[in-house]
Amino acid sequence: MKLFIKFLLFIATLLTISTSYARCERTYAINAADSYATPIEFGSLNLSSAYLQPTGSVLGHTVVPPSHRGISPSTVIWTCDPADLPNIYFLVATNGDEPFGGHVEVGEADGLSGVYATWWQYIGLKQSMDGVVFSRYWKRLDIKNYAVAANGRIQIRLMDIPPLEATLYKVSSLPVYSRGSFCYTHMITDGTYQSGTLAGTTIKAACNQPSAYIQLGGNSNVVFYSWTPDKEGADSNTSYYFFSAYGIAYGLNTSSSVLSRAETCVARNATPTVNFPAIAATQLRAGATSEVNFNVEVECSNTANSGTAKDQVAIGFQPSNAAYMNAQQLNLINANGSSEYLISDDYTNPQTAKGVGVKIQNGNTGTNMLFLNQYAISGGGASAGWYPVLEGNNNSMGSLQAGYTTYLQQYRAILEKIPTLDPIPGKVKATATVVVKVQ
Repeated sequence: MKLFIKFLLFIATLLTISTSYARCERTYAINAADSYATPIEFGSLNLSSAYLQPTGSVLGHTVVPPSHRGISPSTVIWTCDPADLPNIYFLVATNGDEPFGGHVEVGEADGLSGVYATWWQYIGLKQSMDGVVFSRYWKRLDIKNYAVAANGRIQIRLMDIPPLEATLYKVSSLPVYSRGSFCYTHMITDGTYQSGTLAGTTIKAACNQPSAYIQLGGNSNVVFYSWTPDKEGADSNTSYYFFSAYGIAYGLNTSSSVLSRAETCVARNATPTVNFPAIAATQLRAGATSEVNFNVEVECSNTANSGTAKDQVAIGFQPSNAAYMNAQQLNLINANGSSEYLISDDYTNPQTAKGVGVKIQNGNTGTNMLFLNQYAISGGGASAGWYPVLEGNNNSMGSLQAGYTTYLQQYRAILEKIPTLDPIPGKVKATATVVVKVQ
């Protein structure tokens, strides 16, 4: 009888041990190697004079959807036991063991937190996901989306990784570092990471280093089968246990982002709110429109070239992310990402007008203009929503600085019925940003 009791106690102990540890497995061979980095695309970038671009100026901003070479958004990357969920999370960090990939927080001197040196001289990069700003030290990012398999296992798919938000800033200093670089220690003054001009030379060189990583991590009571994640708070300069087959890299090293040093223009002011006169749905159905003028004040170097060719300066209107997504849902996005209409930010709200959109027209030439792609990537000319910054403009407002001239560019906003859709009464609140950029 005593033996029987001991046997039951032994079984109970085994059950306790087996249920106190959860288990995560990798189900797809993602790879964080340098060449697998998801591109951070900014398109054309430009460094200009300190007058038009003082320290702290934003040189580019983009949002990178979750992606990895060769797999679809629905691909399951990791599976975990249901008991894991409170104890697992993503870990994110810059590429801390590379001076030009996330080792030096070069923006600190300019009051720019979270801005790390890039391989481009005087340009720093800030990266974040779901509001968490990346640093050299691994930070926790809660898992908010996942699927559940038929057997109850938690499935973390590529699409469950939040988009990466990235911003480039002009900074005042070059990085000071004490470790070696996997790239040339000379930084580049222009070009791409695949072919940039080394400072003080005419030599072209490449840098293969990513800018950030994401991995799956968790508390000590989670078993990670076949890999060891890093720990929250560890320094990515020395802590990279996950590398290279168990995370996703992001980088400028695989992007086509290119830096030039051309004279440019900047948008100084714009009419902040455009209020349309009220119009009835019946009038819109009959072809009537509601129209209002607005202005954009632009200041240019006198040696800048207005146009849409390489190194020329163009202007465009970038929809808010919500407006762009709503236009996409209505099948209003062209093949190159531009759109004829700006749609309300909250189009799905019952109080919002349906079947209407806003068009923009150059007030001087009468040219109908397209809205830019979602990330305002340069190139493509008018078909992509880019137009010469001073097209049709003779409205010089003089100069506050020698060598520069300010212009007042006039535009017209037109609220009208979208073809194939029926107007439904309601409010219209659509947001766009004026973008002036060297192409």
